Amino acid sequence: MIFRLLIKPNFAFTIEETISNLGQLCPQDNFFKIMNNYQPFRSVAQGHRKDFLRTLFIFTLFISAFAVSANEVDSLRHVSLDSIIVSGVKYTNNHLELPVSATSVSQGDMQSAQLNTIKDFSAFVPNFIMIDRDTRLTSSVFVRGIGSLVNIPGVAMYVDGIPHFEKSSFDINLADVEKVEFLRGPQGTLYGRNAMGGIILVHTKSPLKYQGSKVNLRLGSYEDYSALFSRSEKINEKLGYTVSADYNHYGGFIKNEHTGKKADALDNASLNTRLEWRPQVNLNFRLTNNFEYADQGAFAYGDVNEDKNWVEKVSLDHESKYRRKLYDGGLRVDYHNDLLWLYALTSVQWLDDRYDVDQDASSEDKYYAIQSETQRLVSQEINLKNLYSDVYSWHFGFFAFNHDIDRSTDVMMNMANPPYKLEKRYDDYNRGIAAYHQSTLKLGRRFTLEAGIRYDLERANSVYHEQKITNGTPAPVGDFDAPMTFSQWTPKASLQYHFRRNGQFYANVSKGYKTGGFNTVFDSEENLSFGPESSWNYEIGGKSSFFENRLHAEFALFYINLENQQIRQLLPETGIRVLNAGKSANKGLEITVLANPWKSLRLTAAYGYTHAKFKEYSLYNSSTQSNDDYAGKFTPFVPRNTVSLGAQYDFFFRRDTAIEKISLACNYKGLGTMYWNEKNDVRQPFYGLLNAQVSAVKKKVEVSLWGRNLMDAKYLGYYFEVSGRKLGKPGKPLSLGGSLTYWF
Repeated sequence: MIFRLLIKPNFAFTIEETISNLGQLCPQDNFFKIMNNYQPFRSVAQGHRKDFLRTLFIFTLFISAFAVSANEVDSLRHVSLDSIIVSGVKYTNNHLELPVSATSVSQGDMQSAQLNTIKDFSAFVPNFIMIDRDTRLTSSVFVRGIGSLVNIPGVAMYVDGIPHFEKSSFDINLADVEKVEFLRGPQGTLYGRNAMGGIILVHTKSPLKYQGSKVNLRLGSYEDYSALFSRSEKINEKLGYTVSADYNHYGGFIKNEHTGKKADALDNASLNTRLEWRPQVNLNFRLTNNFEYADQGAFAYGDVNEDKNWVEKVSLDHESKYRRKLYDGGLRVDYHNDLLWLYALTSVQWLDDRYDVDQDASSEDKYYAIQSETQRLVSQEINLKNLYSDVYSWHFGFFAFNHDIDRSTDVMMNMANPPYKLEKRYDDYNRGIAAYHQSTLKLGRRFTLEAGIRYDLERANSVYHEQKITNGTPAPVGDFDAPMTFSQWTPKASLQYHFRRNGQFYANVSKGYKTGGFNTVFDSEENLSFGPESSWNYEIGGKSSFFENRLHAEFALFYINLENQQIRQLLPETGIRVLNAGKSANKGLEITVLANPWKSLRLTAAYGYTHAKFKEYSLYNSSTQSNDDYAGKFTPFVPRNTVSLGAQYDFFFRRDTAIEKISLACNYKGLGTMYWNEKNDVRQPFYGLLNAQVSAVKKKVEVSLWGRNLMDAKYLGYYFEVSGRKLGKPGKPLSLGGSLTYWF
């Protein structure tokens, strides 16, 4: 029934009718009876303002109605040893207690929804998208309309507390993690730079909590196959380790007509280790090491047929490749007594990559570029917070980092007469320190006030050298040395009203900050660098659990004001530079509903709406010798709607039967409309992807059959214009496959 409904092209009616039919599945549940008559939801999806406000009012009344019989709010819970060891020091594990819009996805939910990489969470998480642009180098993330296509990311990412500063390290495999968390809205007070749109937190499993071994083999369409092995062992009560390794191969689906080969093939391998030692009940050491290697086809772009919204063909004379070697590791120390919790993390990240692309995207030998980059990041963080306080709690932190980047770009201009090569070299570094504080005060039984502030100070420098080589003879073009200093205060404040033990309404205001940086493409020395971008985020929301935790509902409304916005500008036949030339206003909502009507059935629904427009945008265009003014236009690469619907049903059988459990899972993700440029003359209409999986379990063996994009939706993964050409990358087509998992 759900499958039949989801294949309809109008997603607004799909949501409404699906909820209606879910009500038929669970007629005894009052929630579904209410949602069965919840007509305004359709109008929300269609963007009508009056019905939008009416829907918000009804949804608020719906949650408030349960507050009449709510229990008294407990005082601050005492923290157990295990929760200290495995939880994040900055946020509680229970998202119902946080005054922030959050999504937490466990490993089991990731498997049933086929979420294997960060890209797969696009639209599954409300108002989240990672553009499937080109390679793992170009992993552009947007949350609530905030992000960056090039250079500095607008969303921060941490893996076991280890920061990933550059978006080139965002797109990683999620082979054997415990959970992934998404916190939307500025998180800069606790997490610092570039957390303006939100943060992504990846958590791996603790060997002191999970033990066992697993082998997983997968085979699918387009030569998609992988192998995974993981082992987690508790040597004794104080010491444990985890080792996991995986290899993935994807043959590709985009054919290069010039060579006859696939232009988007991928080989990826990773090795992850974790060693955890607890010499005393109040002291814990954790050492993590993660290695990853990726080798994939790059720049698989072809001419776009706008009528069909599809790429006609890809034809490249120069084989384009991207190779990445990535390592991140860290040593974390946790110590606590009856009053305090001390946490320290020392981390290292090293990234080395090479990007070799046919920049003219044609079968002619015009020009190509080779870009290499080596990054070294060392950071130190120390946190101190109090424990076991019923009224007032505090949190202090210190953070310092050193980030060095060596870049080189060689452009071979074969079309010139005579041919020549441009060599560009960049030696960049960024060093910074930060101090922050957050206080939480309980005002009676119902209200909690939380406030914090952070100060960041950074110094950056870029040493640039360029030369032109013709017939083996070098000629200097330019040498620059550009130092910059950034400093920023990022405050936040929130007020919570607890109407039941696991229910609250909240309101918060917070400042976001995205640091400045250096362009790799520019037309003058003054445009070598660009300044910071900042925002103010205003948000109200509510969340609660009902019916003995069988139903969880959450909503949030937000308004974001962006200043000094970093705007990208295309320089013909050169590349993209960034300038501070814009202001924007983003507003929208997020709604999430999770339901377990009974043990065997799990239902999920999530909806995000973002209305993001430029308030100011005026930039001089050297090609047309006039100003490009896009004030009032929608911000590109921001889907107006994101929607996700999921269902999983488990059939249980006796242990002596051939199969002990069969699981049926399906997930529908949709997003759109999204504009590809600032002119708003090219857009990606709304499209949906339907994934499904059937699994059978017998003792220690699980066999699964899966399908992705079962409706074979045609869409663009990315679109851009250069030199009068309209180029794009097609989205991934229908694919089928199976997997085998063995635990021992």
